[in-house]
Amino acid sequence: MAQQQQLDEARELFRTGRYEAASACLAGFEGWPSPQHERAHLLRAEILIYRDPVDALEALARSSDVLKSDDTRFDYYILSGRAYAGVRNFDGAAEMFTSAESVAENDPSLLATIALQRARLRCIQGDFDPNDPNFALALTHPDPGLRMLTLTWRAWAHAGLANYRAQITDFRAALAMAREYPASADYKLMGRTLHALIRVAAELGDHEAADDGRNIYETLDWPTELAEEQFLTLRAMAWEAFMRGDSARAQWLFRDSKEVAPSDAWRVMSHVDRAYVARMNRNEPWARDELMQAQAQGRSVVWDATTGEERQALVTLAVLFAPVDMGQAQRYVSNYMRMGKDSVDPTLAIAHDRRANGFTQYASGCVNQVLGNRESAITAFELAYRIFDEAEHHFRAALAAQGLAEITGAAVWIERARTHAGAFPKSAFYKFMTERISRHATPWIEGLTPMQRQLALSICEGLDTRQLSRRFSRSEFTIKREVQTLYNLFNVGSRNDLRDKLEERGVL
Repeated sequence: MAQQQQLDEARELFRTGRYEAASACLAGFEGWPSPQHERAHLLRAEILIYRDPVDALEALARSSDVLKSDDTRFDYYILSGRAYAGVRNFDGAAEMFTSAESVAENDPSLLATIALQRARLRCIQGDFDPNDPNFALALTHPDPGLRMLTLTWRAWAHAGLANYRAQITDFRAALAMAREYPASADYKLMGRTLHALIRVAAELGDHEAADDGRNIYETLDWPTELAEEQFLTLRAMAWEAFMRGDSARAQWLFRDSKEVAPSDAWRVMSHVDRAYVARMNRNEPWARDELMQAQAQGRSVVWDATTGEERQALVTLAVLFAPVDMGQAQRYVSNYMRMGKDSVDPTLAIAHDRRANGFTQYASGCVNQVLGNRESAITAFELAYRIFDEAEHHFRAALAAQGLAEITGAAVWIERARTHAGAFPKSAFYKFMTERISRHATPWIEGLTPMQRQLALSICEGLDTRQLSRRFSRSEFTIKREVQTLYNLFNVGSRNDLRDKLEERGVL
């Protein structure tokens, strides 16, 4: 009886995201009687799947000879399949689900469990079909927790086909089920669902969906082991508040997200977010301070070891550095592209999200724009625009269109930038974009070398001769000569006059 109570307590701790405490509850389970002994083996493996699927597979292999009854063998096959999927052994996962079917004996709930795992496996492999019959079968399962998980994975299947409105509908249905059956809701799943819902709602301007997610967030008791899910949800809420026009609340939420950031990589993202917002609020000193903190923090990050969305901080760093340090910007975007997708956790949306490629193309466009590679910049911006326009991601679509307007001066891109920015009429972003696109569109500092473009922007950033010398690896004598050349080209006599001239051209 005592062991059953420990097992029940461990399950509840696991459900609410307290994995260390759950593992502690299972201490000494090797000496427990059956069936608690077997069930503890399985629960330990399930905890490990959330941490490291390789460790989970090792634990399951060591437990194989202990799990002899049909019901424990069934769970063994299901957990093994999930762990195999986590290490990209998709054939092994499929075989395990077939083995589970062999002991299911036509039990409807067990067949529904297998159906969910097969639908999930298709999504993980990038094969998206929200009409897969496996989803319908999985939704017949009597456990509300499993039905919630099914709706969440079907939402990602919709996203894989760029149907983000349908994704929001399924996310909200999953969270409604969590409200109705709170004792069945898995906290980690809820955290990931909340983050994704609020982020997509912000992109589409769906305030009702964002409010729904925020209300649920405030009811949860977030354990420290779900710090990443909490950080991502707070970050999504901050961006949604900013796009809605509540900059004060956005900054408050960005600050809160930084306080719970679970790693240096995520702390870099926190600084990057604040730098981006500061720049849109025309507060360049603040943006520069946040950017320098992000750069300093980023030096301690082994980016190749990251497996999730945190690596996208490199893309945003490239965008933010492009106007002020093209060498650093090129390094960031190149490192991101070099890492590729093979090392990304296949169970995360970023592994298959087409918008991730859009982010990369936009950053590449920004870098090539500053380098003076006109055609490469146009190609990258156009690809980014197509991706974001099709996804109704108006924020990014507006930025890509603005980049094209600056390079080409074409009226069509000016109008598209204005239209997309209009999705957020109360935001500082809208004001920022309106100012940029209302100016006379001229090609971006045409006639200058890449070095001169960077130098002009760095001067306006406030760097003195010594700082410019360090940034560009040139002697102070050479820097002074290049600065005078810029003054002559723009027919100005001071830094302030140069800044005014660039503002007239819509560069600053």
